[in-house]
Amino acid sequence: MLRNNEFGQARGSSSSNAEDGRHADDDSVVSSNVTNEEAQTLTRGGLDMESDSDENKRAGIMPRNRREWCIVIFALFIIVGAAAGTGIGLGMYFMNQGSNTNSARGNPPTNNGDKGNGNDGNGNNDDSNLDGSQPEISPETTDDTINSGTPLPTDFAGSVQLHMVEQDISELTSFQGISDNGNSSELSPQQRARNWLVFYDIMPDNLADEQDEQNQSNNATDDLVNSTNNLSSSYLDVNTPAYRVAQRFAAAVFYFATKGEEWDTDNQWLQPGLDECDYPGIRCEEVTIPSISLAEALKYPKYFPDPSDGAVDTTTERMIVEINLPESNLKGTLPDELMTFPFLRRLGLWSNQIEGQIPENISRLQNLESLLLDDNKFTGDIVPAIGSLEKLKMLSLGFNPYVGGEIPEEIGNLYDLEALFLPNMSLRGGLPSSLRNLENLKQLELQLNNLRGGIPDWFGDLINLEKLNLSGNSFYGEVPEVLSKLIKLRELELQDNDLGTIPCSALATVAVLSANCKSSDGTSCDCCTLCV
Repeated sequence: MLRNNEFGQARGSSSSNAEDGRHADDDSVVSSNVTNEEAQTLTRGGLDMESDSDENKRAGIMPRNRREWCIVIFALFIIVGAAAGTGIGLGMYFMNQGSNTNSARGNPPTNNGDKGNGNDGNGNNDDSNLDGSQPEISPETTDDTINSGTPLPTDFAGSVQLHMVEQDISELTSFQGISDNGNSSELSPQQRARNWLVFYDIMPDNLADEQDEQNQSNNATDDLVNSTNNLSSSYLDVNTPAYRVAQRFAAAVFYFATKGEEWDTDNQWLQPGLDECDYPGIRCEEVTIPSISLAEALKYPKYFPDPSDGAVDTTTERMIVEINLPESNLKGTLPDELMTFPFLRRLGLWSNQIEGQIPENISRLQNLESLLLDDNKFTGDIVPAIGSLEKLKMLSLGFNPYVGGEIPEEIGNLYDLEALFLPNMSLRGGLPSSLRNLENLKQLELQLNNLRGGIPDWFGDLINLEKLNLSGNSFYGEVPEVLSKLIKLRELELQDNDLGTIPCSALATVAVLSANCKSSDGTSCDCCTLCV
């Protein structure tokens, strides 16, 4: 646009004659002494006032010449370019956010960049939360604010929690606050275990110094690690192999769920910085496991490898293979997390006060060889899932008087089973025919239950049987002579049933034989070593 004075000059030069004529027609008196320059100045002043009024009137009118058109077109180019740049920028931002979300939820990577440790796959650090934004967790946090529909944070506490939920180690609800009579709230064993890992499990000074040196030599730049590992001396962090983090977490949950503070054992459990393999009652072995870290596992949870997966990078760690805490005053219930020790071969918790049901997910202990849970306060039925423990050699659930139901058919799938102890329970019904598959069985104790029916002929298939105790049930009928096939049988207890004659000729190898043969109306047994 032209400035006012320029616009006024242009108007003044073209209109001076017309102004002179108008003043003459109006009989105006113009001094002859006024010079042309002064007259032009006076005229310009009057026209400048007119130009201001005309300028205001022209404010909404289209450009009048090429220069003004050029200015308008240039301004439009700037506006369109800015809008296009903003749109492209926002589009790339949301596409990147969607890619990060897919990665955190388990979708496969789409590039050859860094697949973990907080990078976005293009070599750039990704400061976004694994599942959104979330307030930091403190030792006093009850998680009412963490899990009420709010995504988890990227700090170590949130990372542990997310991994346990993603890998079905813990239920999300187990990280919720527990109401006590509706008046107060306490922390669940899972919450306490998570908080212990994050806030109280501190690495010993000598190990912390070694770790600092290692981090410096590796030039760690991982934003996830640096932002979440606020406690530089924490025993574990997001760089730790995920299987090791899960193991230490599960051990802590087990401690809190069974009232570890009240155990009778020499209790060094959860001593900060003490390897869980050095806890009393724990035995570990060096095992090769996938080296995938907690941070990597969080990015691609659906591609988390099995412990025996040989197609991934591996490392060697001490992993739990036995838990032996008998007669230790364990209370509470067995948590699901206990069933996620992938290398556990022996679980010995007999003679405690453990309540509740045996967890269904016990089937996850695929390396288990001995399950010894007798003499506790368990309730419910024997879970059929036990029948999937194909390596099991010893199963002892006896002296749990509140465990009832029938013996599951699935028990017959335990082909390697050598000892089955189910005495003094509330079992009922007959013996499942699938038990005939237990050809390696050496000891079978079913006394003091409510089992009934005849003694089946398929007992003759248990050719390795050395001890058989069926006393204290409701078996009836004749004792089958097919027991003569049991050439290794040394002990046979049949008292407190309603049985007929015992075929002594078929039991020549039996050293201990007891039955109700004391009274004349009892079992007929000429070869019994004990008549009751």
